[in-house]
Formats: sequence, C-alpha cells, structure tokens
Amino acid sequence: MLRAIYRLAWKDVMGDFRHRSTFSSMLFFSLAVLLVFQAAFEPDHQEAQRLVPGLLWSTVLFTTIMGLGRVFQSEEENGAFEGLLLAPLPRGALFFGKWLGNLVLSLLVMGMLVPLTLILFNVNIWSHVPMLMFLLFLGTMGLTALGVLLAAMTQTARSRETLLALLLLPLVAPLLIAGVQAMAEVIANGNLNGPWLNLLLIFDAIYLALAPWGFGWLVEE
Repeated sequence: MLRAIYRLAWKDVMGDFRHRSTFSSMLFFSLAVLLVFQAAFEPDHQEAQRLVPGLLWSTVLFTTIMGLGRVFQSEEENGAFEGLLLAPLPRGALFFGKWLGNLVLSLLVMGMLVPLTLILFNVNIWSHVPMLMFLLFLGTMGLTALGVLLAAMTQTARSRETLLALLLLPLVAPLLIAGVQAMAEVIANGNLNGPWLNLLLIFDAIYLALAPWGFGWLVEE
C-alpha cells in the first residue's frame, strides 16, 4: 500500500513538473496575491508584523484551492480515472496518493511564499520561520485532505472550481482560525505551544481520518 501511495504521488508531482501546470499556476498566483496585498496596505513595521498571519493563510488557502481544482485533471484528460478505480488498490491508497502529491506541490510553493512575504512586508522574524513553516505544514495537511475529498465529489460538476471553493471554505474555517491564531502567537511571543496548536492538530486528525473513508464511499457510488 505504501508503495502504491508513493508511486501515485510521484506520478502527480513529476507529471506536473514536466507540464509546468499546477505548480507554476500556484506559484504565480501566490506572488500576485502578495503583491496586491503589499500595494494595497503599505503597512509600517508593527502593522505588517500583525498582518502577516492573515496574509499568509489567505494566500495559502486560495493558492491551495487552485491546486485542488486540478488534482484529478490528468486522469480526466486521459480518461484514466476509471482505470485507477479498477486497479487492485485500496481506495485509501488512491486517496493518500493524490493527497500526498498535492501536499508536496503546496509545500514547495509555501517554501517560497514565506520568505517572499517577509521580504515584501519588511518583517524581521526570520528566527521564527521554522515554526511558521511547521504551522503551515500542519494546516496544509488538513486543508488538502478535505480538499481532495471535495475535489473528487465535484470533479464532474460544470463549475467545479467554484463549487469546490463554496464547499471547502466553511468546512475548513475552524482550521484556518486555529492556524492564524497559532501563527500570531508565534510571531508575538515565539511560543509554539498553546491551545491553538492543539486545535490545529485535532482538526488535522479529524480530516485525515474521515476524508479517506468518505473518498472510498464516494468513488464506489
């Protein structure tokens, strides 16, 4: 099962790098969002430090939605999704393979997003970058898990990107609130431990436990 998950994720990541589709779109979209925020707010140092958690999570959310809208694109274009379902693989392996591939692409974008945000907004919190990346990693795990489930649910819809966003935003709101508050705590006090981190972990556990089960039930319908 682990080998199947790895191969599915590797296929998605390498296929995207060859065609330069999802990763490039996510990266340029995140840069555009940051530039718009920077031009719109032009905050001073103290205000910029206060805005960074919300700016980062907003950019991560909309960038991830863009990637999730294309998570099954290659299978749809090649008519291969039914072939994946017919393969002798557990439905959980198919889910986790697609989830891991999307997670890797999202994390690569975030690895560039965090330094660019600090540079554009002139925020000197470089010592906190590992903790910020850790929080983004935790939040993205849950966000992409729920997103892959909803992407499978909406893949045949006519306006699937819009429908995906409408379904995902209210369901993922508690995780985003916990992520923003935990990041604000890190920036203000350098403290990673706290109730918001625990809440983030709880929602990760819920999404990662329920999404594979829901995916298996959904593709069997």
